[in-house]
Amino acid sequence: MTVPTLPLAGVRVVELDDGDAQYTGMLLAALGADVVKVEPPGGAPARSAGPFVGGVDDGAHSLPFLHYNVAKRSVVLDLDRPADRAALHELVAAADVLLDGLGPNGAAAHGLDDDTLEVLAPGLVHVLVTPFGRTGPWRDHRASDVVSMSLGGVTGQTGYDAVGDEPGTPITPVGHQPRHFGGVLAAVYAVAALRDRPAHRVRTLDVALHDSIAVSTEIPVSLWEFGGQEVFRHTGRHAAAVLHNPEWQFRCADGGYLCALTLYLNDRRFAAILDWFDGAGFAHDLHAERFVAEADRVANMAEIVDAIARFCAGRDSVELFHEAQRRALPWARIQPVAAVAADPHLHAREFFTPVEGPDGTPVPHPGLPWRGMPTVFTAPPGRVRAPHAGEDTATVLGTLRAADPVAGG
Repeated sequence: MTVPTLPLAGVRVVELDDGDAQYTGMLLAALGADVVKVEPPGGAPARSAGPFVGGVDDGAHSLPFLHYNVAKRSVVLDLDRPADRAALHELVAAADVLLDGLGPNGAAAHGLDDDTLEVLAPGLVHVLVTPFGRTGPWRDHRASDVVSMSLGGVTGQTGYDAVGDEPGTPITPVGHQPRHFGGVLAAVYAVAALRDRPAHRVRTLDVALHDSIAVSTEIPVSLWEFGGQEVFRHTGRHAAAVLHNPEWQFRCADGGYLCALTLYLNDRRFAAILDWFDGAGFAHDLHAERFVAEADRVANMAEIVDAIARFCAGRDSVELFHEAQRRALPWARIQPVAAVAADPHLHAREFFTPVEGPDGTPVPHPGLPWRGMPTVFTAPPGRVRAPHAGEDTATVLGTLRAADPVAGG
């Protein structure tokens, strides 16, 4: 049996990171790159990020760390020691990519400034992932999930409806979305740069999480740029230039919710709803003359929303989703996290892949959203799990001509 060649097989990546770049490293490792994560003595700070498997905070049970560092190798270096700093320089000199999440000047603090890199590693792709980039008045500012989402515009368009004369309250989605979105872009740019990298200089890719979020704010940017229109926040819905759009989230008989879009209710969609209601024997008044034209439906949307709400209240959310699909209606069940984890469609596509957990037993790991190209999950070259702190130090540094043997391997 022929083992498929991984797309980035043979690509060497050195990862220096405080958290912003580790998702990029995971994506490159999943494609077959040899990603060597350089950690300080005691392990990276990310190993202390909760939640923890079994509630155990010992540097080996961090759930985020186990996810974001799967398929990498770990080298522990004390960069305050000249010998360890020399070993880091040896690693970078032999690398194709330096993945740098230490901030605008983080790598330079370890002797890896731009001029040194040009001499040390010509042809290197230096991928710098920072909150605000290397330039601009905010370059030295620090950020968190809340800061990035707020400054990037996402918080400004998500939140709750206005109540009386009070404006709608903004909310900030959570889940490290800036690191995810910026991490994907950084991985894409890194792969593109590897195809045509200069032979005698370093190519530096300056990826700012702030920029990444600013280009992910969807329609509000276009509305402002081209029409000077500001958007209004709406509870559980897209922001829009029109205030008080009709409700489109409905409670169902099974306790779940259905997201049933009531905007853009054109003649075809409305006819499909009428056919569905009539076929189900559901009592309604939507055949009345005041609902025939689309403009009239907009004016009388409250009655349509009320009918949909009553219809959903008597039916299962899963049944409603599948029936809506048969009628080409943009309605979907709002799935809680547990339902996504049990989603039969994701499991049929083998999205969840068993990966060795901290106690050695397999645990399901969220996979990658594509098929048709091998990854370490489908064609593993060896170990497919997050590394223990420093477990690869001796192996990796054994190939280098370090000035002083590195202890602790």
